[in-house]
Amino acid sequence: MHFACLLAFCLISASAWAVDLAESIPPRCTEVVLVVAPDWSSTTGTLQRFVRSRAGAPWQAVGARVPALLGQHGLAWGVGLHSAVQNDAPQKSEGDLRSPAGVFALGPAFGRLPPQELPWVRLPFQQLSPTIEGIDDPASRFYGQIVDRKSIAGPDWRSSEHMWRVPAYELGAVIGHNPEHRPRAGSCIFLHVWLDGVTGTSGCTALHRSDLEELLRWLDPARHPVIIQLPATAVRESLGGF
Repeated sequence: MHFACLLAFCLISASAWAVDLAESIPPRCTEVVLVVAPDWSSTTGTLQRFVRSRAGAPWQAVGARVPALLGQHGLAWGVGLHSAVQNDAPQKSEGDLRSPAGVFALGPAFGRLPPQELPWVRLPFQQLSPTIEGIDDPASRFYGQIVDRKSIAGPDWRSSEHMWRVPAYELGAVIGHNPEHRPRAGSCIFLHVWLDGVTGTSGCTALHRSDLEELLRWLDPARHPVIIQLPATAVRESLGGF
């Protein structure tokens, strides 16, 4: 479905969450990454890029749709730029193996290589090192944050991802889920590399390496990009079975 049509349908829908999805895109945002899955339990979907010249201008598709890998248990409503959600749909929580649905800020990027070797990445960039960790312990004051252990005087977490050790994190970008770090609402959600043979993520969204590189070449922080992830079934249900 063309993104402009999708937004128009959302605006006329009687469903509060659908209206909110369109209204939650910041006016200054002129780049959108749209990930659509067939339904809430789908582990795969498609990713399409869109651009507009200014707030209120029509969205135009950029490039082709590419395959995307989602959580092992599909999607669930996350915490992001949107506010309203479907109450009868899954709600994201820590360890649920679901990718977050909704509207989210996108960036910074990260990877193992130094930024000077990736000059085509325009998003702010964090180089990974052996001491960089993504904190997924809800009891930690650093929950949901990416930190450098060597700079923390008193580490208080019992669980974390050592990002340097994760092959899929060779290159990626942060999806701005749960920006206020609400305990147990889900942590450290990324766009990252889709490794061969992997059939579902722990809650991130994965792309084939070439598709991820193309996306990161395109993303421009001056355009304040966001990512929207949702099941097509949610849109259809809000339109009376369309």
